Amino acid sequence: MIISPPFLSAAHPQQNDAMPTADAGNTVVPDSDVCTSGMLECAPGNGAYPVSFNLGWHGGAHLGAPAESGEALPVRAIADGKVVYVRKTDTTHKPTLQYRSVRTDDGCVVIRHDTEIGEGDNAKITYYSVYLHLQQVMPTLAVGRKVYRKDVVGTPGQIFGQYPQIHFEIVSDEANLKKMIGRAPGPPGNAPARTDAVYGDIWFFVPRGAKLFVNEPHPFRDDDSAPPVAALQPQASLVPAGTSCDLVVRMHYEKDCTLATYRKNADLSWSVYGAMPPEREAEYSLYKRATDLTGRYTGSSLASIAAGVPVPSPSAIFEMIRFGRCIHDQLPDGARFNHWRKVKTPDGDGWINLSKTGVRTYSDADFPEWAGWSFINDAPTPDSLCDSPTVKRWLDINHTGHVSHADAVSALGMDAIRQRMARAACKFPSEWSRDGLQARYNWLKSPHEALSSPLSDTDFNKLMDHARDLAFWEDVSDADFPHANEVWHFPPTAFVRQFRTCGWLSPEDLKKILTAAPAEGQVRAESLRSAMNKMQRKYLIADTRLRTAHFLAQVGHETGWWQYRQELGNERYFKTMYEVITPDEAVVDFNSGFAPHLGLTRSGNTAAVYAARRPTEVARKAQGMDNGAANMAAGGQVGDGARFRGRGFLQITGRRNYTGYSKYRGGDFTTDPRPLLLATDDHNACDASGFFGRARK
Repeated sequence: MIISPPFLSAAHPQQNDAMPTADAGNTVVPDSDVCTSGMLECAPGNGAYPVSFNLGWHGGAHLGAPAESGEALPVRAIADGKVVYVRKTDTTHKPTLQYRSVRTDDGCVVIRHDTEIGEGDNAKITYYSVYLHLQQVMPTLAVGRKVYRKDVVGTPGQIFGQYPQIHFEIVSDEANLKKMIGRAPGPPGNAPARTDAVYGDIWFFVPRGAKLFVNEPHPFRDDDSAPPVAALQPQASLVPAGTSCDLVVRMHYEKDCTLATYRKNADLSWSVYGAMPPEREAEYSLYKRATDLTGRYTGSSLASIAAGVPVPSPSAIFEMIRFGRCIHDQLPDGARFNHWRKVKTPDGDGWINLSKTGVRTYSDADFPEWAGWSFINDAPTPDSLCDSPTVKRWLDINHTGHVSHADAVSALGMDAIRQRMARAACKFPSEWSRDGLQARYNWLKSPHEALSSPLSDTDFNKLMDHARDLAFWEDVSDADFPHANEVWHFPPTAFVRQFRTCGWLSPEDLKKILTAAPAEGQVRAESLRSAMNKMQRKYLIADTRLRTAHFLAQVGHETGWWQYRQELGNERYFKTMYEVITPDEAVVDFNSGFAPHLGLTRSGNTAAVYAARRPTEVARKAQGMDNGAANMAAGGQVGDGARFRGRGFLQITGRRNYTGYSKYRGGDFTTDPRPLLLATDDHNACDASGFFGRARK
């Protein structure tokens, strides 16, 4: 799933689009303030999501369009999709759009988005983006037309005379909501974390009583009650006996790694207690840390337990410290690895076991409550008033059990309340439906503390005419479009932020990327797409568009745009390129034009000069690869040039690289015919390339 905001800088659209969207600090981002790329929400009031000052539901957010060179930026599609509704902006100056003597533009576009957030059918999702109050709708748009991310859909218009603004809304039905969050709406509770989609930050729910240690225990240990083993003594001392309350630890990688601790407040929300200093360059050091932790099992201090005790592979440990759990490479039976991290808690700073029984591990893909997410579906009435007990409890800042209009106005201006609202997905009837329009707003004709005075019949009818002209729900030409009374509304800026960290390439995404690739390459790339997506998440490539672009460009170059999974050539080519070459063979290469074609010659070279230099160059290359009989001390054998030819996405080459990957995976990729597995097995072909990139930083 690839997504971007509806406003992008015209001067620097790519730089603007690549700006980070996830909070790299220690607090929940107040999405109601600012989203990526100047996606500015209006202040709390009647244009805020999901509740206005009069306690009425509002299914989207009014966004103020940024300006460049004095002009408001155009409105762009947030993702690839299909237009399912278009309404051109009124140019006749209809009096019903001049409500309260000020203009509200009625231009509207609705786009259906079908995409993927992970592997399998439960990760295939459909959602809709709504762009309303457009001053101009692009004349090329039509129902059924395909649109692409960043395509201009129109220009911002007026909302009650305020220019330039749009109403931006994201909706889905409940079935797709469940696919997005991996469960029925509500807190995760004791439900296991989803495995079909894992992205963004990692969250550890740590139950009270978890033990803290002054020093980092050996990864073989699970706590202080583990039996003493060899040089694992003396045991690290406790500080103190254990945590006194449930905690959540957030692990955020963004070059550095930051571990922030959250605890529950009296109002049942979660807030940051504190954070440890960032682990500098931790993202680039994941491979080294994983191999170092494996090395702690095999050092002399553990000689007495080495026999018969399986040692976790660096790859499995890499996944543990990257995701908090093994995603693909599992720990072998009988192996013990404990994920120790130093965290800040109300009971002191210390090392805590984040893989201990009872600790539950999630990612942003689970939309956990401690990340600020709430799912509100307890509104009991079909009118536009917010009667949700949950929302009213949030707004009850005086804890009186009753939320007055003054309380609501005060609460909606508080940062803590705005943060809760900014990550609340809510189920309530759409305001854009003509069906039941009068019943939805009849309360405006009766006395209410949010009204200075009830509306007269005349004024109410004017409001109905205005609302009816803006309504569009029944006109959307899509069989799957949610019913107006069964729609889930997402906080739009938080939705964009959330899925900016997803990075999973759908079939359409990959097809678009590979437009220039040959047909064979496109077919092969699609067959590898799932394995490639998982590898890019494991090695933090998918975290940014820039890394993804660089990686796919490199893969395209190395594989002839996905046509080949291993280097092409005959036995003679591999021997003389990666193992050994004689002067006579070098002369043949020079005279045939082969050496100049590969750029192996230098300006002014003759065949004799090239033949004198080339054997030494190949010998040096072979030594760096541990290839051939000349490097027997490092395991080299005749035929290594062909045996360890370039394979996988990044074409790792040579005995040394294959041996390194074998150690990393805890397997054998050097004994014939197992080197072929780097080309024939989808996971290996992808994972070996991620390994190579991380090992070389």
